[in-house]
Order: sequence, then structure tokens, then C-alpha cells
Amino acid sequence: MKRSLAILALGVACLTAGSAVAQEKPKFVYLTQTGIDNSFWQSIKKGMDDACAQFEAECQLIFTTPNGDLQKHLQNLDTVVEQGVDGIVTVIVNDDLYDETIKKAVDKGIPVITANVDDSQGAAGNARNAFVGQDLFEAGYVLMKGLYAKIPSDQPVHALLGLSRPGESWAEARIGGAKKFLDEVKAAEPNRQISYEVIDSSNDISVTASRICQYVQGKPETNAYVDAGFWGAGAGECLRDLGIKPGQLHMATFDLVPVVLDEMKKGYVDITIDQQPYYQGYLPILQLAMMKKFGLSAFDVNTGKAVVEPKDLEQVEKFMSMGVR
Repeated sequence: MKRSLAILALGVACLTAGSAVAQEKPKFVYLTQTGIDNSFWQSIKKGMDDACAQFEAECQLIFTTPNGDLQKHLQNLDTVVEQGVDGIVTVIVNDDLYDETIKKAVDKGIPVITANVDDSQGAAGNARNAFVGQDLFEAGYVLMKGLYAKIPSDQPVHALLGLSRPGESWAEARIGGAKKFLDEVKAAEPNRQISYEVIDSSNDISVTASRICQYVQGKPETNAYVDAGFWGAGAGECLRDLGIKPGQLHMATFDLVPVVLDEMKKGYVDITIDQQPYYQGYLPILQLAMMKKFGLSAFDVNTGKAVVEPKDLEQVEKFMSMGVR
């Protein structure tokens, strides 16, 4: 009996010790400058949640209120660094604003991976360990190229380029890529009338819609619109009110969100690019988990520029219903 009780006590002690070890989960925090109502970020959250469950990590995604308040985002990041965690994922939407805080984190031994948006100079511009996200400039170039192909070759081209957040690196890079394509094609096709204009289009969907429709009313020759995000798709309703039919204004956007797909079905969005946000949620956590567990180093990942057109909708919507696209 004494021997049995001793074995039982040993077993309980081992179980308790095991439970204590099991409770020592790594803690990772993911921060973004956007608000919780941004539908695009739900796929990132899904990827993060799946990775955190797989690698048994305690994770938190911190949105910014009010939406787009960079100082508040920086304040959140400062707080996380001061509190101490096992790893941080964040966006860098301003090349200078986050440098000091991220260096402080890395100097304290907290790995930092940027996702979705990086410093425009990459590792040369910020102490972060790696970046997981789209090549934004290249994506803007590819998007404009795809939209240009939709415009009949016998028509002149006047494109409106919507810079959703002037001064923020992700918007500047995407629209910069679109401008580069148009500048190249203007030089290559001197006999075709090609022009473009860049406006502050906003990242508030109702404001964006109003600015696009007001512009088109003033310049009815406009036959192409490229948005730095997905907000331009919101112009579909007012374009219809103006009597503009599908194909009169060819539109290109980014991301797979309901408004983009709805307007694509109605013929007002010709093309969008999926930057595959699930990867942007999942892969940074995978890296942080492997760095914590095995001392491995971080690595950059280009999550791609998956072009989506109306013919792709059926397959895309299947995966959207799963929360991964």
C-alpha cells in the first residue's frame, strides 16, 4: 500500500510538473494600424489564430482605434515592447516612425517580424528581423498592366489613380508601380493618347466612392481607375446612378473582400489582386514559434500577387467562405 501511494504521489507530481510546463506558452503579439472593422484583416487573423493553435502559443491581435492613427499604433507597440513578449509582428507604414521602438525590441531580445507592409528600404531601413508580405510596387505594376489590357486598343486612355493614404508606404508603392507601367507604355506607344492623374482617394469607402464619381463627372473621358486598396469598389453604386455602364470605366483594386466581389459580378471591377493575407497571419507566427523553440532565424516571404478576374470567382468564393482568402 505504501509503495502504491508513493507511486501515485510521484505520478501526481509529474502530472503537476507537466501541467506547469504546458502552461508556459510563448506569447506573441500582432499589431496593425487599421481598425477592427477592416474586413481584409479577418483573413490575417484567421491565419494567425490557426498558427497559434498549431504551435500552442498565446497570441493577441491589436487593432488601432481610431482607424489609421499611427501615433496610437506606435503607442501600442511601445507598450508591448515595455511589457515584454516572446515575439512581435507589426506593420511599418511610415519609414521613420517605428525605427526607435523596433530597435529597442530587437536589442531586448524580442524578435520583430513585419507583415503586410514593410519599411520601403527593407532591412536597410529598419532593424526588424524579416518581412512577410507582398512586393507592393510590383503588385501595383502588375495590376495596372492587367487593367490596361482590358481597354480596347483603339481607345485613348485616361486613368485615375487612387492614393488611399498619401504618405503611407504601402499606398505610395502600389500607385508608384501603376505609374511606372503607364509611363513605360506612353513611351512605347507614342501614337496612343495616354494620360493619368493621382488623387487622394481616402480609405473610407463612402468618401472614396464620392471622390471617384465627382472626378468622373468632371472628366468623363476617364476610362480606367486603379485603387491602392479595395475602397474604390464602393464607387459602383454612384457610377450606376450616373448612368455609367459596365466597361465604360475599367476598375482595378486590391484584395478579396465582399464589396470587390459584388462589384466584379456586376461588371464594375475588372480585376483585383489577392496578396494572400492568410499567409501574412500564419507565416510570421510560424517563424516566431520556430525561433523560440529551435533558435532558427527569420526569413522574408513574398506572399504574392494572385490576379483574380470574374472567371475565377467561383473558386475564390469557396475559399473565402473558409476564411483563408
